[in-house]
Order: sequence, then structure tokens, then C-alpha cells
Amino acid sequence: MKKTNIPNISYFLALDIGGTWIKGTVIKETFLKSDLNQLSSVKVKSPLKINAQPKQLTNALKELLTNLQVSSENIKGIGISTPGIVNYEGSKVVGGNPYLEILQSETWKNELETLFQCHVSFINDADAVAIGLSQLGKLKGNKTIGLMPIGTGVGFSIWRNGRRWRPGKLLPLVGSIITPKGDYNNLVSASNLAVFDKNHDLIEVLLNNTYQKERKQYHLNLLNLIYSVAIIYGLDEVIISGGLVEAANVCNYPLQKELDRNYPEFSTKLDKPLKIIVSENGNSLQLIGALALAKAESIAYKYREVVPNNKMVTETPYIKDIQLQNMDSGAIIETMWEAEQRSGEALKESLSKISNVVDIVVKKLEKGGRIIYVGAGTSGRIAAMDAVEIPCTFGFPEDRVLALISGGITDATMEIETNFEEDASAIPEMLLLDLCPEDSVIGITASGSAYYVQSALAFAKSIGSYTVMIRAEIAESKLSLCDDVIALHSGHEVIAGSTRMKAGTATKKVLNFMSTTIMIKLGKVAGPYMVNMACINTKLIERAVNILKTLYNLTDNEALQKLKDSNMELDKAIKNNKL
Repeated sequence: MKKTNIPNISYFLALDIGGTWIKGTVIKETFLKSDLNQLSSVKVKSPLKINAQPKQLTNALKELLTNLQVSSENIKGIGISTPGIVNYEGSKVVGGNPYLEILQSETWKNELETLFQCHVSFINDADAVAIGLSQLGKLKGNKTIGLMPIGTGVGFSIWRNGRRWRPGKLLPLVGSIITPKGDYNNLVSASNLAVFDKNHDLIEVLLNNTYQKERKQYHLNLLNLIYSVAIIYGLDEVIISGGLVEAANVCNYPLQKELDRNYPEFSTKLDKPLKIIVSENGNSLQLIGALALAKAESIAYKYREVVPNNKMVTETPYIKDIQLQNMDSGAIIETMWEAEQRSGEALKESLSKISNVVDIVVKKLEKGGRIIYVGAGTSGRIAAMDAVEIPCTFGFPEDRVLALISGGITDATMEIETNFEEDASAIPEMLLLDLCPEDSVIGITASGSAYYVQSALAFAKSIGSYTVMIRAEIAESKLSLCDDVIALHSGHEVIAGSTRMKAGTATKKVLNFMSTTIMIKLGKVAGPYMVNMACINTKLIERAVNILKTLYNLTDNEALQKLKDSNMELDKAIKNNKL
């Protein structure tokens, strides 16, 4: 990629800050996904070490920019990939190796934003790899994949059915797993493999037969780690990248072949097949992910809308002077019932809009798109419930209806909203989905203020996806960050701000209306019966039998036999028995 310092051209800057090198690249603001395969990068020695000073890092960055032949005023957004634990907001490193101390303060980030006059986002290097692979179309399907960049240490991220997967909300620090021989950051580190050569030349270690014994032990260490994480996280694939792969690619070292040769003895211990993939991309994946992040975050920030608290109808009580604490249970419940009744009646005003949205989403789905819900707090949990129920109720593919919740999907039922998650950006999660124009993104935020939802919609709209916000009331002016708005008309809450009540009830109704009608329009219902449900337990089998009995006037035994003849697939049984 040709790099010139032309004042009227803007670039996004990606940095991959490691313990050995800082790698960087720029790409034009107007870049397309296809351009990501043609990146060129430069690198400078990393000054990161214990007690390093911010000025040393700034000077290294200035050297890198000089080598890239781009000046600071041309940079529109910056994405930074780094080892260690990055906070949910993507503003700083909050844990990891002591040499990352400089990055554990927002001071350096603030200095960068002042210098470049643009937004700066941090992301863990393994998560950057996941985004990079997703942007290249290499993360697909309903499966669980472990991403493992190997350089100075070992990074790890889990991609599961389009989403970043973090049990317990924690970054899986697999490099810190301790064995009798030491932790895996040492046993599998590419840098530690390089030290066997007197000049610390990794390529020399990979190619020189003198180091054959060391290479063999290294391969076994790496396979031991892969085997361990495959068991712990139930992986279908592991994709290796980073400095190790970069060096192997440069010198044509057959890393994939060496791992495949030793893998069979491990595979017999796993309960399902595991595919190990050595990526054709080495260090470029971190940079690709960081570039995608920089561009998407700049879009999200451009359309961010701050909703003042006094403009949020949900923050005003339903009855201003009510003293709930002094009322008996019956009076409290009657008050809530009355409020819900009025809210339910008011929702009728939005039925026409819901119908229009459904028709657009159906057309998108017929072209192969997906439904993607995005929500924070109660809204997110309700959306997740709807997304989970659609596949089993209507036989719709699991990877075509997804939900994202601020804070992470893993523990949504137990832990959420503990660290201002709704104020964070949804961009990293959205990038992992590899959005396309055929997708429909439904953002749910009763107040309309959750930036997690706003950022998702703004980015999705820029991709060409159909975008809808569900909120308590219509905005005072047309929202530029989405295509349509569905108003809940839920009004003031009995307990001010508690949107799990009227707004939550209305949200569930709207999603029920939308998803059920969409499935009907897609042919998943015959008369009043669901015909694509999964017959996976006794109750569902009995339901399928009763449906066949009703539709075709069969006996119990005849209906059950028809179902068995169709491999327990109700829709197939109905198609096979149509008159």
C-alpha cells in the first residue's frame, strides 16, 4: 500500500504494541474490506519495560509515524492492539505483564487524543485477531473457536457463534496456566523459542537442524496448551497467529505440518474432533482488527446522542406524589396493574410501525440475512430470551438470530450492569459478527440513551444493514443513527427509572409480535400450529403428534409413526403427508 502525506487524505492508524516490537500501519479513510488483505506495515523497537516512561512510548510512536510517512493531522481514528487485560470501555489496560504499566493509565490515551484530535480505542491483541479474522470472512458457523496469537507471550480469545465468549466476564489468560515446567507464556512464547539462538533469531531456530530437539519440545508444549483449552472451553477449532506464525511464514517453516504430525495422540483424548489451523496471516491480523475498530468507533462517536435525564420519560414517576412504602400489597399491585393496562392500550399506536418493520426484516431474511438484537440491562435480557426461543420454537437456524448484551452474553442472567457497561461501545462485538446489508439490527434501549445500543445501530447502518431502535417514546427529532424507531408508549414508570416494569413488559410484547410474525411470514406456521419446532423432548414430541392428528385426522400411533418416518422432523412429516 502506497503511503503519502497528502493533506486532504485522511487515514486510520493501527498499532500493535508488544513487548518486543511496536507494529503499525495506516489505511485510507475510504478503505474497503478487500483492502485489508493488502496491508503493509512497519515496526520499531518497543520501549515497554518495567519503569518505562510515557515519553519513551511517544517517541517510539513518532518514529513509527515517520516511517509510515503520515503526519498526525491526517489521522482520523486510532485502534491499538495490546497484550494484557483491556477494560470493557476500551480506554486502557487494567492488568497483565508489569511492562504494560504505561498503558494502565488513561493519561497516555488522553495525550494521543489531544495530539491527533481523534478517538483512540484499545483492544486486547487476541480480540483484535478475532476481529481481523471476522473481517476477512474466516469466522463462520455455529461453533466455538479459540484464537491464539503467539509472540512475546500467549494471547487467547474465544469466538462462539458470532460473539466474544468470556465465561465469568473474564479474559481467558491461558498463558498464565502453570505446569510443573512453568507457565505457558514461557513454554509457548515465540520469544523464548528464539533465545536458543545466540542472536535470538527465531527464523534460525525454526530452520537450523541444530535446534531440532528444542523445536520438538516446543511443538509438544504448544499441543499440550491447545489440548488443555480445547477441553476447558469445548472448542471446535483453534487458530494460531502472531509472531510465531509470521516467522514461520517468512521462512516457509511447515508449522501446520509439524502440529498435524503430533496431534493424533492428543485427539483421542477429546470428546469431539478439534481442528488446528495455522493462519496464513501472522501479525497482520492484530492490525486488521485494530483498523476495523478505529473506523467503526469513529462512525459510532460521530452519531452519539446524549439524552438528558430530564428528557427521559422513564425517569418520571407514574404518580408523582405516590407513597408506595405506605401502601398495602393489594393497592400496590392494583396500581401496577392499572399502569400496565394503560401502557398496553397505548402500544396500539405502534402496531402499524411494527408491521412495516416486520415486512422489511422478512425480505432481508429471505436474502440470507440475520436478526441481531442489541440491548443493555433488562432490554438485553429480554432480547436474549427471544433470540434463544426462536430456533427451538420455529426451527430457525441458531446462527441467524443473535443477541448482544452490554457486559457480555455469558452470564447475562446472573451478572450485568456492574461497570457502566451500557455506556461502553458495542463496536468490538459488532465487528465480530461481520455484518452485511442483508442483516437486520434491532437495538433496544427504553431511555434511548444507552451508547452500547446507539453505537451498534450507527455502525450497522453504515454497513447498509437495516436498523431499528425500540425505545419508550418517539424521539423529539428523527434519529440519524438508525432507519426506524418503534415506540413502546410505555410512559412513566410506577417506580421512576425501573424499566424492567412497564417498558420491559412492552418490550417483550413488541419482540413477541415481531419475531412471531416474521416466522409466520417465513412459513414456519401452518394454521395456528408451529411446524418447524425441534422434537427434542417428550412434551414437544407429544405436541407434534397432536398437531399431526389434528391436521390429518390420524390416531396417536399413526401420527407418531408418521413423525418417526420423517426422522422426528414435524415440518417434513407435514410436507410428506399433504393431500
